[in-house]
Amino acid sequence: MSAWLQESQLVNIDDVHAALCSPVSKHHDPTLKHVEQELLDHLRDFLDFVNVVCVNDPDAGKKYYDLTDSTDFDLMGQLHRPGFEKHYDHITPYLADANVAFKDVEIFAVTPDFGYITYIQHFKGTSSDKTPFDFTFRATSVLRKIDGHWKYIHEHFSFPVNMANKQADTTSGQSLSDNVEFNKSK
Repeated sequence: MSAWLQESQLVNIDDVHAALCSPVSKHHDPTLKHVEQELLDHLRDFLDFVNVVCVNDPDAGKKYYDLTDSTDFDLMGQLHRPGFEKHYDHITPYLADANVAFKDVEIFAVTPDFGYITYIQHFKGTSSDKTPFDFTFRATSVLRKIDGHWKYIHEHFSFPVNMANKQADTTSGQSLSDNVEFNKSK
């Protein structure tokens, strides 16, 4: 089992990939390793925003997104273009008092200006209506370099689901093979 990573541990792409719970994918292009490092730098800066800046300045995170041309398959539903900025303006202040950590971070540069990141995210805090929350979920972030800056253009967050009872596991702790069958009685 890999360890949870905070901003201070998201420094070197080789170290981050070495912390994976499985071998690094064969699909990395070694000529784009410097781009993967740029994506890691973006992820580290974003994590600093979420853990430090957001509680006092939620609007500061808008620079990490293409607000006019993003899609989001969020935990609570889907969001299609346009409309991401309205969603951001609602959810970010609501969940601003949070702490986030990542594990099993794998960063893929596809081209010099396009890449994606897969990871497990632990998201814990207190909402603006004083409701505590604590989720662990799977995430895939798709990014494009726009005017010299990396921007999220799509994010997909999900929980594993027990296929028999249709219940989501908000801790992401259930085993894949234990939850495949629709009928557990057989």
